[in-house]
Amino acid sequence: MGSRIQNGKTSLKMERKYRMKLRDYIIVGYILSFLITIAAVFWASNQMLIEKKDTYFIVAITVIAGLIGATISLALLKGVFKSLDVLKKKTVNISEKRFDINGEVIRPVEFRDLSVAFDDMAEHLKESFESLEQSEKEKSLMIAQLSHDIKTPITSIQSTAEGMLDGIIKKDEYKYYLETICRQTTRLNKLVEELNYLTLSVKENDSADRKETIFLDKLLIDCMSEFKLRAEKEQRDIFIKVIPENAKIVSNYNKLQRIIVNLLGNAFKYSPSGTKIEIVAEISDEMLSISIIDEGCGIKKEELDNIFKRLYRVEASRNMKTGGYGLGLAIAKQLATQLNGDIKVESEYGKGSTFTLEILTK
Repeated sequence: MGSRIQNGKTSLKMERKYRMKLRDYIIVGYILSFLITIAAVFWASNQMLIEKKDTYFIVAITVIAGLIGATISLALLKGVFKSLDVLKKKTVNISEKRFDINGEVIRPVEFRDLSVAFDDMAEHLKESFESLEQSEKEKSLMIAQLSHDIKTPITSIQSTAEGMLDGIIKKDEYKYYLETICRQTTRLNKLVEELNYLTLSVKENDSADRKETIFLDKLLIDCMSEFKLRAEKEQRDIFIKVIPENAKIVSNYNKLQRIIVNLLGNAFKYSPSGTKIEIVAEISDEMLSISIIDEGCGIKKEELDNIFKRLYRVEASRNMKTGGYGLGLAIAKQLATQLNGDIKVESEYGKGSTFTLEILTK
């Protein structure tokens, strides 16, 4: 206990010791130099055998000159101290995450440059914190929506299983309800898979980002194979076109396939049965473009800027028949960025949409 008190007293002494401001140091230094100057003048006068009255006159002139010099110096330093106060306030505001900084530093030039640097830093920090806050809001929204989306199929599976166990569901109806369970587990698997791409997506330097030579016709056929049964069931015509026919690129096969599958899934989801879907891949001017064209419901202009956001679903998709999780396009966009590419969309509400993946081939 005694050592703590002693340490406390020591820290207080240290704090008081270093509490002097820059103004105090300047004043003390000036007073000391002033006294030394007077002593030196007095000593020099005595050495030169000057009469006392002349010595006092010289000392008086020195004192007056010193006071005038001190007044001028303090007047000039007033702007410096004011600038330091502004910089101090800016520092405190930044440390307290208050980035709307007021106060302009005019002189000296070094302080003005420092003030501009503070303002730039505050602006960057403000943008960073706003981005973090937005990310946290999106994360909270994602957790809330995913909790709801996960709960729905789980509740359906649980109810069906309990009905079968309790005998409410007859044995001759088992097949229908087992198919229901399969559909719901497929939904859950799809959700988990898409979440893995969003939260555990590999970085560019990971081994999963190995590049290889990819023939576009084979890539598109592999992607369409995932929708073969669905296309037959919905009686759709699927057209694949590659320009030139033997076109190939060097890229990450898994990521490209995932992007195209997600875009195709989106086309199937938002276009009615019996309509056609076109896939056009073309390499021109060192640019690969793969377009997925559907004859679906289209997207309203006011929603185009939001469709690539996580968990965003257009109004037409908010029912169980068409509503996914709003993750497919977000994943496609993220993977396209990892491949140094982008996804563009053109859509006419009520007539259909065209999603185009663009990637530089060199």
